[in-house]
Amino acid sequence: MNIIFGSGLIGLLAKAIFPSWKIIPFYRSRFFSYNPALDDNYIVKDTRLDSFVKDLMGTSPAVYPYLKSYSVNGHLVKEYHKSLCEDWLYKIFGVDYPNHAEKYFSTRMTQFVYDIRLNQLYQSLTNKYIDEIKEEAAKGVVESVGNHYFVRNGSRVDFDNAISTIPLDALQKLMGINSKLESKPIHYLHIRTNDLDFEGANQVFVVDKSFGFHKVTNIAPERYMVYCHEDIPQPGAYFMAFMQNFDIIDGTSINGAIPVGNLPNMDDVVDNGIFSVGTYAEWDWCADVGTCILRLLGHSQRQLKSKPVFGPNG
Repeated sequence: MNIIFGSGLIGLLAKAIFPSWKIIPFYRSRFFSYNPALDDNYIVKDTRLDSFVKDLMGTSPAVYPYLKSYSVNGHLVKEYHKSLCEDWLYKIFGVDYPNHAEKYFSTRMTQFVYDIRLNQLYQSLTNKYIDEIKEEAAKGVVESVGNHYFVRNGSRVDFDNAISTIPLDALQKLMGINSKLESKPIHYLHIRTNDLDFEGANQVFVVDKSFGFHKVTNIAPERYMVYCHEDIPQPGAYFMAFMQNFDIIDGTSINGAIPVGNLPNMDDVVDNGIFSVGTYAEWDWCADVGTCILRLLGHSQRQLKSKPVFGPNG
């Protein structure tokens, strides 16, 4: 038996790619269960994804440009600048920002994305697989994970191969590994205002160290999602310094939303026959949804050719 740990968006995408594999549900998506979504709500277009996306959606979706800018000293900078990117990463992480993050973001200022909303896709996939999710959830909670087996409701279940899409620190705890992974929360604010002008950009990386937020996304006309890496106790008073007219529609916080540090050693996971994929399953802040799909598709091809060989880079 082959299994998929997790029933969030990446877990359900894994099910779409590996339809015979059994979903072992954990919890709903922390980011795409919300409307609006808390994370970037798109898949970056990639020719290697076109066929899968067409099959997934039943048609070839339109694509549109998605533009980003740096905000620094009251100005918007549309082009990539290494120094601005480094300053922005330092603001979020301090000196220990992931050593591959700067290279990753160097290609993310202007890109095309599929006309797909991930929170809507998540709900659609949940509806598609809901019977299996409910059936497996009724069997109890996973209590521990070992070498090609897991224990649920006191009973051992053996598996041949597993894909894990749950946070790596949660998986390590189930495996009895003393996790030393660090993370930071993000505080999200959904704001309505006509006082912001992104000059055509969809998203702004806020470089200035004096601001307690590092990113703002224009999610709809006059509606913005603000990503705060610092807790702002009185956001209404705080944002009056930047906007005259605004309403805070909603807000929430997600613990562990920013994985801290460089890519961890995955040998203990690999040795137990588990292939981890996902931002939090890999503890990689740069593993966007499109990248995760590519990893799953690559793993699918290896499954067809031979017995899979698991490794830290898939």
